[in-house]
Amino acid sequence: MLTFDNVIATLPDNQTLSFAMNAGMYNENYAPIGYTVIDGKEIRALNTKEGGGNFHLLPNGVLWWDKSGKVKITESNALNEQLESGKAQPWYATQSGPMLVINNEIHPQFNSDSTSLKLRNGAGVCSDGSIQFVNSDEPVTFYQFAALFKDDLNCANALFLDGGIASALYAPSIATHDKKEMGVMIGLVENKN
Repeated sequence: MLTFDNVIATLPDNQTLSFAMNAGMYNENYAPIGYTVIDGKEIRALNTKEGGGNFHLLPNGVLWWDKSGKVKITESNALNEQLESGKAQPWYATQSGPMLVINNEIHPQFNSDSTSLKLRNGAGVCSDGSIQFVNSDEPVTFYQFAALFKDDLNCANALFLDGGIASALYAPSIATHDKKEMGVMIGLVENKN
């Protein structure tokens, strides 16, 4: 699909894209580099390897839904154990990293004195069971971004989806429509009334 416009063009006339953002790391061919599940079919295996870059700033994690629609964000090694035991059966999933908040704790490698400021987007599963998507409109540090999810949104688990030049958002309710190409997207499609 690569762009929000391409997604919109493929929707039936009775549907509309209400919200979308980039949703994980991808390679130069726009293919996901982490665990990806669509309609219960594994497209890419869980990636628990070490390496460079944000994806490998461990622990990383997975944003996923089961078939009933219950949403979770789970640290990758914990999800791997759940997959092996049959306790997790994702219907949709995207892996990214690093985790921002892990069981109510900010990622242990984030420094409150960091000066690495970038645009960032992420998702959190919060105490009320909701999922909150955030796209910063100003550069922030990982620590500041994680603190927003933990302290202001009350999200026990939150995941960095991407950032910098790859950060993209489609939100007509706030007149935002990025035109960037990306490999992994998440969105809300609604039926028109």
